[in-house]
Amino acid sequence: MSKNEFYSLIAKAQASKPNTSIQKVVPEISITKNEKQFSFYIDKTILRKLKTKALEEDRSVKSIINESIHNYLNQ
Repeated sequence: MSKNEFYSLIAKAQASKPNTSIQKVVPEISITKNEKQFSFYIDKTILRKLKTKALEEDRSVKSIINESIHNYLNQ
């Protein structure tokens, strides 16, 4: 394949690029009416440890955070 053919192929691929995203991120739907979505910033190191712990315990990050907040409030 010549250099010109290669650049032509790249140009065609770029021209045919879809304007909409291929993958759509859909938020998790609350199972109960008592849940509310809440966003916050967390230190990267803490989040990495939290995800690792969740995997080790076969739990969701959400359940660990909810339990931790519950325990904090009930001290």
